[in-house]
Amino acid sequence: MNTEYYDDIIIGGGKAGKTLAPALVANGRKTALVERSLNMIGGGCINVACIPTKTMVTSANVAHTVRNSAMYGVNVNPPTVDLAAVIERKRSVVQSARSINLHNLETALGHDLIIGTGQFVSPKTIEVITAEGKTRQLTAERLFINTGTKPLIPSVPGLEETGFLTSESILELEQLPDHLIVLGSGYIGLEFAQMFRRFGSRVTLIGQSEQILSQQDSDIAIAVQTLLKREGIEFLLNARVLRVDRSGQDIVLQFPEPEHPDKPMDC
Repeated sequence: MNTEYYDDIIIGGGKAGKTLAPALVANGRKTALVERSLNMIGGGCINVACIPTKTMVTSANVAHTVRNSAMYGVNVNPPTVDLAAVIERKRSVVQSARSINLHNLETALGHDLIIGTGQFVSPKTIEVITAEGKTRQLTAERLFINTGTKPLIPSVPGLEETGFLTSESILELEQLPDHLIVLGSGYIGLEFAQMFRRFGSRVTLIGQSEQILSQQDSDIAIAVQTLLKREGIEFLLNARVLRVDRSGQDIVLQFPEPEHPDKPMDC
């Protein structure tokens, strides 16, 4: 196999990689960027995090404003949320941002933007299986790894068998759930909790700590929880899920009763 030589190879086209690659090229360095999927050009922020969630948050804010318009002296019918239409709008916004990033990388790198999966075969050499099924061997003086992260799945018995949504897969949910249970009380869980509550779902948030946003000052956490409770979000804190099971169409969570329950929860 012919080995292709570069000054720099970047593995992953996320925020760091997409910024670094054009800068290296502009500095006269022969640079290749390897990205596994065209659907992840631009990285997590554009495709599965900041851009899609904030697009959906905007839709949720509109529903919330319409639902509460009477307090501003404007009377309208209660809103009906078409979640499939919300998701389609989100896809359109994401695709637009992804296309801009792809254009920028193609302009800077040309054929040295490689869509495929790479793995190390020696300290400074990677083998790439391209999207077309070809195998290429690349080596460079420097290699930068920018492969990102993925959602952390808690090790709760029964969870894998029952099925669940992550912060990524929920972005493709086209049917509004009657009751959404959020495991985790960090900022990502809170964002989805408020979003789906404003869409019209009943939402219960379960956290293992005694306060939400455990990394923040308690006065901030209390203020945020107070605002979210006013919107109808239910909290069960200082609670550990023991097991998850499915009963017909329902998902049942088992957990010990906390010492200071915020509110009893009927799952």
